Amino acid sequence: MAKTVRERASEVGMKVVGKLFDDPKRAEAIAGAIGGLQRAKAALGEAQEKARRAAGLVTRQDFKSAGKRLSQLQRRCAELTDELDQLLAARKIH
Repeated sequence: MAKTVRERASEVGMKVVGKLFDDPKRAEAIAGAIGGLQRAKAALGEAQEKARRAAGLVTRQDFKSAGKRLSQLQRRCAELTDELDQLLAARKIH
């Protein structure tokens, strides 16, 4: 059965990655570079949060907290609506 382009590309990619990581020193250097990028990304995120706070802007955590609170309020409104509906229905019966 003929292989798809995706399957062939995947095989070639796997061979390339295998070759890259054949040499332990090269594998260590690649892992170090990836780790450095991850640390830089985290540092950039922290710097952005600090800058937003310093400028008095809303932070990502503020949005998350507001979203959670909004969800809680929506649930509570639904509960109160149900309770009110039940009270009104009970009142109509009597």
